[in-house]
Amino acid sequence: MVGKHNQFIGYKVYDAQRLMHRTLEVALKPHDLTPGQWNLLNQLDRAGALSQKALAERTRKEQATITRYLDTLERKGLVVRSRDEHDRRAHVITLTDQARTLLKQVESVAEDAADRLIDNISQEEIDTFLDVLDRLKANASVYIDSKTSRH
Repeated sequence: MVGKHNQFIGYKVYDAQRLMHRTLEVALKPHDLTPGQWNLLNQLDRAGALSQKALAERTRKEQATITRYLDTLERKGLVVRSRDEHDRRAHVITLTDQARTLLKQVESVAEDAADRLIDNISQEEIDTFLDVLDRLKANASVYIDSKTSRH
């Protein structure tokens, strides 16, 4: 039955995502980082200084969540918040040298965790899986748009 199949796919994707997230949590714990904090540091490393709003958009997280992450990262000496010279209501977030050093240390740990996730999975299978995920996302977007757009 199609309905049961779709629910099963959703559950499997959700369950796999949770376990993959937990894998990253375990890998990052010795470095006193959470996956969310690590993601913010990576975004800043790639893009340079960003506003809190831009970080929220890039990570698809709520502003309040970003603020909590930044509070912790600032206490750890990994980021600096300063007033945006173009908008005094906004802050610009930059990485510290300590954060850049930590990111270099953590890179191999994160890569090892990612490599372990794909043990015994061929590149062809990975490519197919990613293609199917892209199509599931596209189908979900079309469905959401069809149900939420105003006529």
